[in-house]
Amino acid sequence: MGFIDLFTCDRFDHGLFVKLCLFGCPFGLYRMFFCFHAAQVRLVGGSGQCSGRVEVFYKGQWGTVCDDDWQMSNADVVCRQIGCGHAVSAPTSAHFGRGSGPIWLDNVECTGQEVALTHCEHRGFGENNCGHGEDAGVICLGDLQKPQITLSPSADVLWGEKVEITCTVATEHLGGTFVLKKTQGSFTKEKFSDHEAATFVFPQAEFNLNGSYFCEYHKKLADQIIYYPQGNTADLSVKVMLGTPSISLTSAHQTVIYSPVKLSITKGSALSITCSIHSKFSGGVFYLSRSDKNITEAIPAFGHSIFYMAYFEFPEIDFKDQGDYACVYAVNISSIPFCSSPSKTLKLTVLATTSSSVVAAVVSVLVILLVLLAIGFFVWRKKWRGAVIMVQFNNRLETKKQELDDRGNGALDERERTNQLYDRGQHDSMKRVNNNLEFESTEENVPEDLAGRVCYEREPLVDP
Repeated sequence: MGFIDLFTCDRFDHGLFVKLCLFGCPFGLYRMFFCFHAAQVRLVGGSGQCSGRVEVFYKGQWGTVCDDDWQMSNADVVCRQIGCGHAVSAPTSAHFGRGSGPIWLDNVECTGQEVALTHCEHRGFGENNCGHGEDAGVICLGDLQKPQITLSPSADVLWGEKVEITCTVATEHLGGTFVLKKTQGSFTKEKFSDHEAATFVFPQAEFNLNGSYFCEYHKKLADQIIYYPQGNTADLSVKVMLGTPSISLTSAHQTVIYSPVKLSITKGSALSITCSIHSKFSGGVFYLSRSDKNITEAIPAFGHSIFYMAYFEFPEIDFKDQGDYACVYAVNISSIPFCSSPSKTLKLTVLATTSSSVVAAVVSVLVILLVLLAIGFFVWRKKWRGAVIMVQFNNRLETKKQELDDRGNGALDERERTNQLYDRGQHDSMKRVNNNLEFESTEENVPEDLAGRVCYEREPLVDP
């Protein structure tokens, strides 16, 4: 190595420089300053300033570094030089893409203690037997971001819902393996992704998914595996939402009539309370709780689809039954009991029988009086209408009778005249008969001719 080469640092041998500068070189201090003035280095094509293809600025132009003899010690020097900590990988074969322009360095060999890449041994600037398909790269610890974790639909999910947990490394676009783990237990799931995220899908949320999760990420290069820092944790909680039941009163025919807040009922009366709920969890039971005592026995719910109900019967209400009532729905899910929040309360008050009987008697008397008045009015109205009709009928009948009487009187006069004529005729006939008898008696003594007899017998037939 000549003096000019050493002075310009085009061909730098660290060991020879130390010998020259430490043992009487007249220009040692100047040469040390000049040669140890590191050339500028940058990383291109990575996810940030701490990963990418290595490029060196020399003679006013950026050029690449060949991957011959490229090792982790070389990458570690580059990472420290650009302020990105230690190296985690030294990718080769243009892992971050092919560069352009000159290839400034080849066969670079660093011990790992150098403060700059150009302080390492190399063939000299511009001396190489490489192409850009052999461009060296570096991944530094400072560029390894923690994978982020997101929960969908939220951190609190309902039992049976679909759950998705996504792990993301926003700066990674070349692919790697995501690992989903829980802080407790041995739960582990892996998934390779050729982009920056991977999603782990759970079709139905079970209670065993409760816990804290975190993501890990690693990528495999040609000769090593890069492990990224562990991500932050996220808590997942699986819950059961049973909803709030309703409380209502039911008639004797099992028909819901209303849902009062307060109810007064006579002692000894029958009562039915209905509890109902809209829920996707079937196979549950209803409890009818009371404010001043424990809940009643469970009654299995019946129904279909998402609506379920149960009846609580009180055949004879007593004073001990009064109080504030509410419905509660309970169901076992995966052998774990769950209870709904209570419904709104129904305040039940029991009344004494005496007061109620008096009221009932008064009401009954009033009802009877009203019925009698209605019947009397109906009968009176019917009779009044009948009397009017009879008067009209009598008037018409009287008129008709008068007409008939007038006609009857005329016929009687005619009949009397006829009878007189008849009697007169009868008298004349009897007279003629007597005359005939007398004539016959004289006929035996005085004979008559036939013609005269005939005329004699016929003569009385003529009305004088």
